[in-house]
Amino acid sequence: MALAADAAHVALPHAVQEFKTNLGFLPALWADDGDFVLVDDVLFALKALAQCRMPHADVLFVSQEDMGKLVFSGFEPWGWDKAVRRMLADAGMDVGGLPSDEYLDFVRSLADRRNTTDALLRIRSGLECATCGESRFCKSLDEVLDEMDKYGAVVVKALWSSSGRGVRYVDKGFSASLRGWMSNTIGRQGGVMVEPYYKKVKDFALEFYSHGDGRVDYCGLSLFETNKSSYAGNVVAAEEEKAAMLARFVPAWLLNETRQRLLRYFSEGAFSKYSGPLGVDMMAVARDDGRGFLLHPCVEINVRRTMGHVANSFGVQATEPAKLMRIVHDVNYKLKFDTIGNNFVKVI
Repeated sequence: MALAADAAHVALPHAVQEFKTNLGFLPALWADDGDFVLVDDVLFALKALAQCRMPHADVLFVSQEDMGKLVFSGFEPWGWDKAVRRMLADAGMDVGGLPSDEYLDFVRSLADRRNTTDALLRIRSGLECATCGESRFCKSLDEVLDEMDKYGAVVVKALWSSSGRGVRYVDKGFSASLRGWMSNTIGRQGGVMVEPYYKKVKDFALEFYSHGDGRVDYCGLSLFETNKSSYAGNVVAAEEEKAAMLARFVPAWLLNETRQRLLRYFSEGAFSKYSGPLGVDMMAVARDDGRGFLLHPCVEINVRRTMGHVANSFGVQATEPAKLMRIVHDVNYKLKFDTIGNNFVKVI
């Protein structure tokens, strides 16, 4: 939402503010011992972390009021944007130690969904028979209609949006509300992305970390669930077990080749100058003839930490049972872990 607004001050809806306060403890799950974790409410964070009952670092929760009394070696937000920098500056942090306007504009440009078009061309080259995925940047409603004439059902996406809020599925023309949303989005962001609607059978992602100097690390496979286009949960399991779950839909050779191509893509181009976590959402798609599946290797590039990074931070061993990590709302938002066990088939 902050990247879409591109502003130093962003008014969060009440539900998002509640989400932020309730789950502020999350960085303790991947932080190092001795790190500070900035939260809205220190006592609430301590209680929420204890209820989580998962391995975590020995961290110290701090509020914005505490920060002016402390010294920091660096900052690692969920993702960089102008609102995060303004919050840190208002808390008394030295502006000279925070990202510049130019760098924040650069991060925003990487998060632009137009990047998926180039990424798909690079990743799919020579793999067209085993993969799918196209996207077009449209600057008018007429161009969107052209894509609908070509594909029938399509997915229309804002260039920047929070999960689910900037995505619309279109298969029967434009309703008044849809036309209004697209016109407003084109007016604010300059256009929308339009993609064919695919018969998705499985969501997953590959997670990375870019060091900003051309070095990019692979951080693991993320198997996640969605409710329409909103996040619903992640599998927490050993890498080998997750790969075995996915092998039914995507052969190992294709997954490995896609990973290597993404490592090259992120290390050679503009992304090589970005420092921080990355995630590439993908999906397995049913072939039209019903004979197997295709890989869509780049639904979206997330230039930030993702819940997949969180799920992979636990370092689960092969002997441990797989779990499903979910965010539930029961008075407050909570992070819940359920052993998959006999629900294995339902989960995948």
